[in-house]
Amino acid sequence: MDMTDELLGDMIEEIIEEYYEDKVDIESEYEDILNFIVKRLARKAGKKNRTEKYLKILEKLRKRSSVAKLILSYLISEYIEERDSGALESRSSSREYS
Repeated sequence: MDMTDELLGDMIEEIIEEYYEDKVDIESEYEDILNFIVKRLARKAGKKNRTEKYLKILEKLRKRSSVAKLILSYLISEYIEERDSGALESRSSSREYS
């Protein structure tokens, strides 16, 4: 999770402040949002060579900031939707990918 925060954290904060400030309390929810993003990106990496593939995904996102902003904005909106529907609480016992 630290690597994700290091590479994409500023972009995540920028997106929240620009588009979701009225829906997200960045002070109290940032870590939950980051964890949600890590889990979703880790799924994309698959099971084989997960760490290596995950790091490649992070690097690609970092290099293509316009694509990264679109993907991160989508994931943040998914987090908000799941939070508001109560789906996050029911998944809180699921495996961590960080």
